[in-house]
Amino acid sequence: MFALRFPGVDVSSKRIQELQGMEGERVRALYADMGRKYAVTWKGRNYDPAKWHVADNVNRAVSAANAALYALCTAVLCSMGYLPQLGFVHSSGTLPFVFDVADIYKPETSLEAAFQAVSVNPRADTDQVLALLKAHIEKQQVLRRIPKDVEELLG
Repeated sequence: MFALRFPGVDVSSKRIQELQGMEGERVRALYADMGRKYAVTWKGRNYDPAKWHVADNVNRAVSAANAALYALCTAVLCSMGYLPQLGFVHSSGTLPFVFDVADIYKPETSLEAAFQAVSVNPRADTDQVLALLKAHIEKQQVLRRIPKDVEELLG
């Protein structure tokens, strides 16, 4: 999982804490890059699910798109006979393996959809975000790739 996230980097000698730190940096940089690409102000991943209305629109868009991607990954992984609770990169919560797999596709699906939606319409609603997410999932053939990629990773 980490080798996939860091192509060309020898991760075999890294401790799990180092790898998790590297992953955190990679993800923060990815969000910042998306903000620049789509000219959307990015102040960081900051939202409280209990106070959804307080979050800025891009954080709400990211949350909505990620939730849909998690649902898709859960369905595929369960249909393949994998337990969503047994993760590698993520280790806590109810769906760590789902989060591991979804993170592979986020840059080209949910994050693209969220930032693109807010770029086109700063007040984009969930329907607009999910329509773009569907288009990105279809374009990137994610439903075909997930089973193949998971089997390759775990094979």
